[in-house]
Amino acid sequence: MASLHAGLSTGRLRIYTPALYDDGTPWKKEREQDRCQLLLKIQSHYKEALERLTGSDVVRRFLPSGVCVGLLDPVSNIIVNALLAATADKASAPVAVDGPDLGDTERHSLDGLVTFLTCFFPYLADWEAVRYLLLAEADPLVAARIVVEDRGTKCFRPDSAATNGALKLALRCATVAAKYPQLTDAWLSLCSSLDKAVPLLSAVQPNYHHNIFNNLHTLFKETAHVPYPPPTGRGLIGPWELATTRRTHTTKVPYQHSWSLRRVLLDAIHGFYLKALSRMPGGSRYHRSMLKAGHCYGPFDPVSNIILNTIWYEANFPPLTPQRELDFVGTWSLMRIEALSLYGLLSFLCTCHQDLSMHEAMRILIETDLNLPATKHYSSVMEEQEAFRAAAIAAWYPHRNPDAQAGFLSSCKKPEVLSLLSNGGQQQFSSQAVQQLATLLASGMTTQQQQPVSVSKRQFDDTMSEGSEWRRAHKRICKKVKDALRIYEKQNSGDNNCYQLYVVCGVNEYVSGPDNSEESIMKRDDTDDEFDNYYHHTHANFLVTRNVGSICSVPVLFFAELSNHGDDDQLLCCPVDIPPPGAEPVRCLFCEQAGIRIVHPANQEGFHGRMLEFEKMVRGEDFYDNGYYLEVYRNHRILRRSESIANWRQGGDEEECMYLGSNDFTIREDDGDESEDFEDD
Repeated sequence: MASLHAGLSTGRLRIYTPALYDDGTPWKKEREQDRCQLLLKIQSHYKEALERLTGSDVVRRFLPSGVCVGLLDPVSNIIVNALLAATADKASAPVAVDGPDLGDTERHSLDGLVTFLTCFFPYLADWEAVRYLLLAEADPLVAARIVVEDRGTKCFRPDSAATNGALKLALRCATVAAKYPQLTDAWLSLCSSLDKAVPLLSAVQPNYHHNIFNNLHTLFKETAHVPYPPPTGRGLIGPWELATTRRTHTTKVPYQHSWSLRRVLLDAIHGFYLKALSRMPGGSRYHRSMLKAGHCYGPFDPVSNIILNTIWYEANFPPLTPQRELDFVGTWSLMRIEALSLYGLLSFLCTCHQDLSMHEAMRILIETDLNLPATKHYSSVMEEQEAFRAAAIAAWYPHRNPDAQAGFLSSCKKPEVLSLLSNGGQQQFSSQAVQQLATLLASGMTTQQQQPVSVSKRQFDDTMSEGSEWRRAHKRICKKVKDALRIYEKQNSGDNNCYQLYVVCGVNEYVSGPDNSEESIMKRDDTDDEFDNYYHHTHANFLVTRNVGSICSVPVLFFAELSNHGDDDQLLCCPVDIPPPGAEPVRCLFCEQAGIRIVHPANQEGFHGRMLEFEKMVRGEDFYDNGYYLEVYRNHRILRRSESIANWRQGGDEEECMYLGSNDFTIREDDGDESEDFEDD
């Protein structure tokens, strides 16, 4: 979260900085009241189902198997699941006709519905899911639609691969939580025949004709052998279309879920940085400046602002040490500049409009795709400069050097600058265009050569050693990425492309674990700390260029799953789309647990952290046999851990050592002899 910083918010300035952990969780009593209200709503659906099944003692006997989880309205879900149970075992009679005890079934239904939402959407706490379900009257797909609208997921498409994958994942986990996992296959097969099933279900009323049950029974038998809908296409669009018809009006959400909105905004900001990296010229000259001052706030669109702030900082605050050619950017450093940009954006808006709350500012950012000019919240040059100063203070704190950037952003809307940005379009900037921009942005300003920092010899040695260690670690990742890219190139040799690594822009080495079994301990190499947990895989994003003859393409984003113990048996490497604002998320349990933003393929189930792992999480199972030390994943634990990392504004400090050299320091004379040299392996 973010909170108003009292010490920095002087005069009209309203400066937002990271808050202590606060996910907006209501008091326990309020959460319990919400769950009780949802349970009462579920009970009312069972009462209606019992009334509609009057005259069918056989089906009524199976109501304890009719959990309120499925792809239709709650009552239809109950009836379908009871009919499926009756179809599977028509001779069984588990309960008396007069009064089946549905207490456990109702509670299991509540658990299943909550799990449906928390597995469909990232960053969704159980108590938030309960509130959305209350607004939807316990209708799972209507509730999902409300979340989509509340979060501003503008790119949501019911027929997309991302939505289809999320629906299958959520349905599977929901049926597991409701204690009837076998229902998943039946519902997915039934999707192709919903046009036949819905009219029959509507006809199920008190004392309905027995032929209706026979027709439904026949339909369920026929669809049991229908293959699942493909990952893409209209196979699973039917339930969403029906859910739309059940919503007679737009639902106003009476709660302020600022915590989850912040995470949605950070995902959007991450997409902007990936686009900015793809548009910058090759080489790592500008990586340091982007990670240091390439904020996404400014007078233009977010990607252009990142590029301008990066070039401006490089031109006016050049490094003391010549930059090494590195084909990666630090994952933690990238996450830090993304978080700082968000605090800058919030401070800008709330300084422009004094009556605006943080939550309202987040809403505006979501609606405008974080494009500050579209917000139109400043009326004068002086007010605009003051707002940029607030943004710079929030993003540069505690370095407290905001005035230079604020002055630059208030004066860079020159026709020449706009022309260069417009000519670039969405294409990659040439080195010549970047140099022209640097000349324009540096005009009228004096280059401010940074001064070396005075440190002790031990501090200097530690910093140089840390930098060398980070570079070696990233070079190992880059080698694995290049190996994966070569395999992908061989598999796709027919397209006559030559793939070249452009830059690695996100790494999570904590996939498939922790596994502290004896077998895994034997796989550790010399670089592993004996007290570190062992993980089997790494997920990585990287930009790649394709050379077709002499023509080099605009960089394309790739995803790869890499083995942490050297073998290539389970490698996955494929292109993925850079997500636009409001994109449908593709979930990975391990990357969410680590708090690292990695873009995963929407049409692939072949990476770890998807269906199997989410199902184990819902079951409460340990992923590996860790003996006395159990690592059981839970939704609330994932949210708490990932939030602490996403809110960690100081993250990336250690990675910055990669960009430092001997010219950045002076060793105090009273601290001994000159330092030894450190060379990369």
